[in-house]
Amino acid sequence: MNGPETGGDARLPLPDLDTTLPNGLRVVLCSAPVVPLVEIRLTVPYAATGPGEVALRQLLAGLLLQGTARRDADAFDTALATHGAALTAVADAHRFTVTGHTLADSLPAVLALLAETVLTPRLTEDVVAPERARLARRIELSSHQPAAVAQQALLRRRYGDEAAARRSPDPQLAATCTPDDLAELHERHLGAAGAQLVLVGDLRPEDALAAVTDVFGAWRRGAPDDVPQAPPPFTGGPMLWVDRPGAVQSMIRLATPALPRTDPGYPALHLAQLVFGGSFASRLVAHLREEKGYAYQLGSGMESLPGASTLMVEADSAAEHTAPALAVIRGELERMADEPPSEAEVDAARSYATGSIATAMSSPASLASGLANLLHIGVGADWLHGWGPLLDGVPHEAVTEAAGGFFRPGEFTGVVVADASAVAPLRRGAGSAELDF
Repeated sequence: MNGPETGGDARLPLPDLDTTLPNGLRVVLCSAPVVPLVEIRLTVPYAATGPGEVALRQLLAGLLLQGTARRDADAFDTALATHGAALTAVADAHRFTVTGHTLADSLPAVLALLAETVLTPRLTEDVVAPERARLARRIELSSHQPAAVAQQALLRRRYGDEAAARRSPDPQLAATCTPDDLAELHERHLGAAGAQLVLVGDLRPEDALAAVTDVFGAWRRGAPDDVPQAPPPFTGGPMLWVDRPGAVQSMIRLATPALPRTDPGYPALHLAQLVFGGSFASRLVAHLREEKGYAYQLGSGMESLPGASTLMVEADSAAEHTAPALAVIRGELERMADEPPSEAEVDAARSYATGSIATAMSSPASLASGLANLLHIGVGADWLHGWGPLLDGVPHEAVTEAAGGFFRPGEFTGVVVADASAVAPLRRGAGSAELDF
């Protein structure tokens, strides 16, 4: 990759341009002429509102690329294909995201198509009805999947029923949504203020900015208060056991509040969690999977949202290993304070962190997605280049302090999704002190 480079990892290009248009759209452009393509990432954040309304945003996202006020779905798809472009749109509890790519020479034309569908989507009943039925059915089916059951249970355990409902789609809302509802939703949530457009690839920054300004300059700002809010704080507490009759697999999910990425202490905490369970050579992987064989999918990681982060621990285990697996996890959490990470463990985690981010961001597509995600959580566009020096500057004592401060079992809460009839005898045999966090 070419592009300006200052410090950090020389394999990653710094953004050539980072500016905000008068309407509030932030534009980040990065020249990486590996192939004659440009990666496109448009993110539009919004505030969570009523229970289940995520479904309405998902429905709107599903309709964004199914035609515009000027052309139907076939004409829109044909126009994209003519320029060698592809676009997809999704929505979650925090943002709309449009992801795609185009041939470099066609960037202005594809940006015009993107602006057309974002500003004037086709929201007529003949378009809405089939997508509405598909989405309602998809939400209903996915809600019964084990991972979705565990995620929803953990949201309830962390934030309570009301806050969890704002982050979960309601199939009934999707099934009864009208074109007028979607038009109102579009007016309320799809504004330029706070939105971010990231372009990475074979581009000339000045020309690309001119094209963006030309097609998005008239985009209205949107509601001034429609911005994501940091999730409410939560405290540690006993595990929530969710019965899933007949399940041969148990899903263990633990969480504790952590530091946001903008906090100076975040790099030390990140290194500590890599030692604990965030890498293949971590303590948890070595003990729980390699030595005991209690889990076949496990690890730790940081879940980052605007203004907040959560330290997560996950493990999937056979039903008969659920109780002993939890006991091992608790023991490893306690050991982080009793036997803090050694200098060798910290150095290995530091090397893993710097190497993995460079590898993960090595293609224009991954770099574009990485930049878009970082901008969404409030981190600067140059964060990737500063990450290596930040990690290099973390003293061993800071990692030791993070290990003792953030890995206490009593500060975690969580859920176990399991067949209660299979696990209950094991829970009684293990003793409650080993299982309650």
